[in-house]
Amino acid sequence: MLNKNEKTSLEKIESILKASHALSGEVPDIDANRKYYSALRDAFHLFENVVCRLNKAGSELAGRDGELLKSLASEAIMNLGGVAEPCPVSLKEYDHLLYGPYLGVSDAGGAAHVIRRAAFGSPKCNALGTPSPLEVGVAHDAERLAAVGEVAVGPEEYRDIILECHGSILMSTNIGTRLNLRYYKIRPTIYIPNGPLTQVVIQSIEKAKTLLEPFWHTPDGIPRPVTLFVSFGPGKPFVHRLAILKELSKALTKGNFCDNRCHGLGLLVTVRLGRPGLDKAMDAIDLAHEAGIAEVAVQGPMRWAAQDKISLPGLLNFFSPTLTRRLLAHAARKKVAISPKNLVDPDTVARNVWTGLRTARNMGLHLGKYGLAPLTLDEADEVMGQIQGYFDTWTAAPVFYLDFPHLCGSKAYSGKHIQEGAEAFLDIVAGRKIPVVLFDTADKDKGKKLLKQSKTDRIGILTLEQITAIDRYAGERGIKPLWAGGILIPQAYELGKLKVFGIYVTTAAAALRPVTDKYRRDPMITAEREITFDGVSRTKLLLEAGFLVTMLRESGCEAAADALDERAKGFMGLLDRSKDYESQDQVQGELYGLTAAAWKQHFDKLRFRRECFV
Repeated sequence: MLNKNEKTSLEKIESILKASHALSGEVPDIDANRKYYSALRDAFHLFENVVCRLNKAGSELAGRDGELLKSLASEAIMNLGGVAEPCPVSLKEYDHLLYGPYLGVSDAGGAAHVIRRAAFGSPKCNALGTPSPLEVGVAHDAERLAAVGEVAVGPEEYRDIILECHGSILMSTNIGTRLNLRYYKIRPTIYIPNGPLTQVVIQSIEKAKTLLEPFWHTPDGIPRPVTLFVSFGPGKPFVHRLAILKELSKALTKGNFCDNRCHGLGLLVTVRLGRPGLDKAMDAIDLAHEAGIAEVAVQGPMRWAAQDKISLPGLLNFFSPTLTRRLLAHAARKKVAISPKNLVDPDTVARNVWTGLRTARNMGLHLGKYGLAPLTLDEADEVMGQIQGYFDTWTAAPVFYLDFPHLCGSKAYSGKHIQEGAEAFLDIVAGRKIPVVLFDTADKDKGKKLLKQSKTDRIGILTLEQITAIDRYAGERGIKPLWAGGILIPQAYELGKLKVFGIYVTTAAAALRPVTDKYRRDPMITAEREITFDGVSRTKLLLEAGFLVTMLRESGCEAAADALDERAKGFMGLLDRSKDYESQDQVQGELYGLTAAAWKQHFDKLRFRRECFV
């Protein structure tokens, strides 16, 4: 399997590594350490070169030498913490209008060989001959599929995926649905005591002086901006609270113990759940407006819906999306800002995201996805901006979860408003010049799906018309959206016809199997999804066929498009109604032939146009 020069290099590398292992009980000096890691990089470079050569020849790495090379490449991955060098290309370079929608298949690594074989067996690869990963357009998506949904993989899974896929097909991962939030220090607060009004005002002003002192007299003499919040206990009548706030505001305005240009006053209110909490928050807004105060902060018990998700964005922890919309509208009318007491520190959150994405980059992956829950879109804006700065030459794709409620400025998006939320997200993404995003579902335990199968479907979220609109909205802003969320095989065909940038699947490409040792500690998982060759092959075939039906129609080849569309629909109907595997294979073969021919027609037309242009 290896040629003479490759075998010589393999023997040399093996000899160096064996010598290093013999010295493993000693503390290596810097030269020995460099020699060992240099040999590991050489081992991975050799593995990379051999795989690329064999791919062009249509062969696979096998035999004793092949197993030894894989073993040394495995040692390199585990000890280097990644591949020899990150891949020079990433998913943003993929041309979906030339090569059709990208397909990612989610798996923890056990099905890597199946995904690779199915990818190379597709009609497109048949038409192209020996394509590169950016022409194949299929990715192994490194994810563990637990009861909670997609979770990050570990070093062993990364290793297994790289050994099967590196240099052959693309690789991607999702580093997590939720972010590990960090909050700024609790904002300075005056807790108003009971007592006569005049005495309370004097005490409150003295407390304000103490709290504002470090923000006023700083080491460089430049005041730090801050809002000082006032919290009232129960029982104080409106007129007393209003009088105290006005006196405090007057004292800050004078600037005797602060800088009134950057030191302001806010109101902190503790709310209950439901409508009583909404009424109290609105009363606080009215009080702040009367007192000339521009900000209200909220604290209180979290809703059950928020606790089930650990937390939700901002005010959605305390109020339902419907109540939040009413509250934000009231605050906007009164020109008062309202937010939770605890503020997210986006700088720290972004650095936490960076660690997972950096690992994916070092592992040679072509895409790293990252969830933004439970940030508001305004907080997400800051985090995405920093992440894009860290990975400006690679593809780090933020995820918008369609089944989660979202907050942006004075608006709340959920349910029938979620398309507007997706568009608000895309506006932010465009401002940050982020090239690729993912629209997905996160609430796997609720069984939510990306696509509605009918108008009355309550499990599906978006119609094809809505996806078309969002996809167009993104394209107009230079963004390539990926789509995921329980996509079925017939839906892959429809999304292919829309010429979307790409999709991710598990359901369409998998069969259920008993729980294995890998997930035995997950108390809520009842079965595992096992990626199958037929599942990947059929999904890829129909995704390609859908794309080509549209491309043929746009090229004026109506007869060829109709024939391909009819055969694709016939195949999907057969899969749905019959277990006659022989008939399924026969019709699949016929569809395969039509699709391969359509690819050649597609590529010939593009080649002709380019020649004419030149």
